[in-house]
Amino acid sequence: METINYHGWKNSIKLSNNEAELVILASVGPRIIHYSLTGGSNVFNVIPEFEGKTGADEWIPYGGHRLWIAPEHKPRSYHPDNGPVGSVTGDAHSVTIANPVETTSGVQKTIRVTLAPQGSAVQVVHTLTNGNVWPITLAPWALSIVANGGKVIIPQEPFIPHGPKLLPARPQVLWNFTDPQDPRWRWGSKYVSLRQDDALAHPQKVGVFNTHQWAAHVTPDHVFVLRIVGDPTTPDGYPDFGSNFETYTAGPFQELETLGPLATLEPGASLTHTQHWYLAAERGIEDTDDDLDKRLLPLANRAGEITTAAFGG
Repeated sequence: METINYHGWKNSIKLSNNEAELVILASVGPRIIHYSLTGGSNVFNVIPEFEGKTGADEWIPYGGHRLWIAPEHKPRSYHPDNGPVGSVTGDAHSVTIANPVETTSGVQKTIRVTLAPQGSAVQVVHTLTNGNVWPITLAPWALSIVANGGKVIIPQEPFIPHGPKLLPARPQVLWNFTDPQDPRWRWGSKYVSLRQDDALAHPQKVGVFNTHQWAAHVTPDHVFVLRIVGDPTTPDGYPDFGSNFETYTAGPFQELETLGPLATLEPGASLTHTQHWYLAAERGIEDTDDDLDKRLLPLANRAGEITTAAFGG
C-alpha cells in the first residue's frame, strides 16, 4: 500500500501486487477510481472534466466505483461525496474507507477493498450504517462507471421450451426512457448486452434479477467480471421491481450496477453487500451468443472459482 497523487487527487491509496493494481480516493469518496492489470488500461472511466476536483456543493460523477442508497431518490441517493473521507485504515492488501454520517440520509457509508496477494481478484465489501435515531428502509447499491468503448453483458436465464416450467424465469425491468429498439441493445436468447456509444446521448437502462450472480464489461483491451456474493433465490424484497443487476448508458457514460435486498435498519444497525471482481486481458470477444458461450462464460466461471478460493463464497 502506498500514497500517491492520482489525476490531481492527493493522498490517494494504491494497492498492488505483481499482476494488478487499485487506487482508492481519500480526497473525495469513498470511491475506487482505478482497477487494472499492472500496466494495463483502467476498468473504470475517469471523467476528464472532474479530474482532481474537490469541494463542490452538488453530487459529481467523478468516475470509478461508488456506494449509493436504493431506491433512487433525490436528495437521499445523491449526497455530495466531494470532501475528504472520514477515516482510512488498512494493511498491505486491504483498505477500509468510511465517511461521516451523511446529512441528507443519516447513513454512514464504508467500503473495504481487498486485493488478493496474487492475480487480479478483488473483494469489495459495502456497508451502510443507520446513523439516525429512527429506523430506515433501504438497499445497498454499488455502481461502477466503466471504461468507454465497451459493452455490459448480462446472462439470461436458461432457455426452456414451453411446457416443462410454467412460472416466469425472472423479472426484466424497463424504465420510461428504455427503448428496446435502440441500436445499443442486443437481446439474445442467452445474453443481454448494452454497448456504450459516444454519439448516442439519450439514456438506456435495464434491471434484472440475475440468479447467475455475475455480469461482465467487455472492451477491446480486457474483460471485467463482477460477481455478487449471496444466495438470491427470489426477487422478493429487492428494489426496482426485484432487480439485483442493472446497467445504464448515456453518451460517454456507462454503469454496471448491483443491488442488495431492501432491509429496515434500526438505529446503529448495519447491512453489507459484497462484490468480487476479476480482470483478464482477453481480447476480441464477439457479441454473439455463440462466442460469449465459448469465451466469456468459461472466463466468468473461472472468475468465480478464483475469487471464491481467495475470499470465500
